[in-house]
Amino acid sequence: MPQLFTVGRFADETSRRRTALTAQVLQWSLDAELTDPVRCVDDVLRATAPELLRLRRAEATFGTGTAARLTVTVRVPFDGDGRFFATRPGRPPEAEPPVGDWDRWADDGPVLRLPENFAHDVDADTVRAWAARAVDAVEAHLEALRAEEAEETARLSADLVDLARRRAADLTRRRALTAELGTGI
Repeated sequence: MPQLFTVGRFADETSRRRTALTAQVLQWSLDAELTDPVRCVDDVLRATAPELLRLRRAEATFGTGTAARLTVTVRVPFDGDGRFFATRPGRPPEAEPPVGDWDRWADDGPVLRLPENFAHDVDADTVRAWAARAVDAVEAHLEALRAEEAEETARLSADLVDLARRRAADLTRRRALTAELGTGI
């Protein structure tokens, strides 16, 4: 099973979003989106916001396998896009990400699965303490992603509003030039 938060970089996700939204703003018209660029930028940012994960810890369940080794797996339901369990934050927390995977098609909805091997005589308190530490490490990484997303969204908002205002000014100048040119030479 892979270690979580180690495959892709969150910066790649935000870079793709920035590129797509910049292209979108450059297509806006003066009579539509550019009449209120701040509202339009807010709307487009809200509509394209990454669906970052929220764990539902209170609904976590435990299961043990049937193999000779005692493996306990905590299953934690979540809301959001599971691919972010593989995404590395730009400033990862001190906590080492745990080993685990996720299943978006589980019977009761998407779940994060965190397995751990234990001695056969393990008690429930030890398992619960391990599970709490593992889920805390996951949540620390998710919080780092949320902080990075908030910072990038603020920068992106300012950049897109500035771009929209420059586009509106450019289109206004073009209209004025077209009107001044009129017809004929």
